[in-house]
Amino acid sequence: MIAFEKKDVLHALLAAIQAQCAAVERVAAMARDEASSDETRSEGKYDTRATEASFLARGQAERVEDLRRARSWLEQEVHAAHSGFGPPVRAQAEVGALVEVQMRGRMELLFIAPMTTASVPVSGRTIRVVALSSPLGSALEGARPGDTLEIDGPQGTVECEVLDVQ
Repeated sequence: MIAFEKKDVLHALLAAIQAQCAAVERVAAMARDEASSDETRSEGKYDTRATEASFLARGQAERVEDLRRARSWLEQEVHAAHSGFGPPVRAQAEVGALVEVQMRGRMELLFIAPMTTASVPVSGRTIRVVALSSPLGSALEGARPGDTLEIDGPQGTVECEVLDVQ
């Protein structure tokens, strides 16, 4: 049984996303400046510094947008948790669900989100964030407490028992 409130998980995730977003925004600004710098200007047809810098800037800008969407989604989840109604009760694993599983002989707490971020500590436990598009996230979709799943991953097939969904 999950021993803490889901809104604590949402707050920890939001703080992690905000920190990631701020860091990536700084890197994106540096990449953008590099792409338009006089020092990056092409000095010949084989000089690809400007092209490489613009590819990097574009990739960083896309990452910023992904993080902003994730932040917006988490802000809505936090708002719902504080609206008096609380987060929706989930009987099955889906985006926004906190899922306790047993894998490889140990219990893990997973949060299914539209994006993947690093794990976040909450009340002395580590919550691993998994995207629904990941092998683990897609295997968990629709799972209910008591379900046993087989998940194909890079290290082979792993058995996973769903203990609780919140």
